[in-house]
Amino acid sequence: MTSILILTVLLTQAVPTSLDQIRADANLEHRAKIAVEFAAAVEKSAETEYSNGDMAAVATSLKNMATAIEIAKQALEQTGKTANRNPGPYKSAELKTQAILARLNDLEKRMDSDERAVLEGPRNRVQEIHDAWFDGIMSKKK
Repeated sequence: MTSILILTVLLTQAVPTSLDQIRADANLEHRAKIAVEFAAAVEKSAETEYSNGDMAAVATSLKNMATAIEIAKQALEQTGKTANRNPGPYKSAELKTQAILARLNDLEKRMDSDERAVLEGPRNRVQEIHDAWFDGIMSKKK
């Protein structure tokens, strides 16, 4: 029983609670991974905040989401590994950002037209980074 508990604790690491915690991670691939996980968690909280009618909190959450994806992008670039030769971390990030983008599209459909402006910038930036990762993975190895 205790071995199952220990295994569960080891497998379920907590998502960082701030962008500074993410930036402090020395392992670049791990930094990218937790940044994308943080972005997904913040996007989900933006949905909850929208349901509660707190548009200021939604804007802050969406900004933090885009910043976390930027941190992931920078961390993966700093590893010196390319997406076409070492696709693992890039593919994981690409798949998670694809899920984030799907959730953002669902959120946009729930929003009134005058509220959608808050979503446009962060979503576009996440889309750009996602597309770059996808293109990098799919490009021919040199």
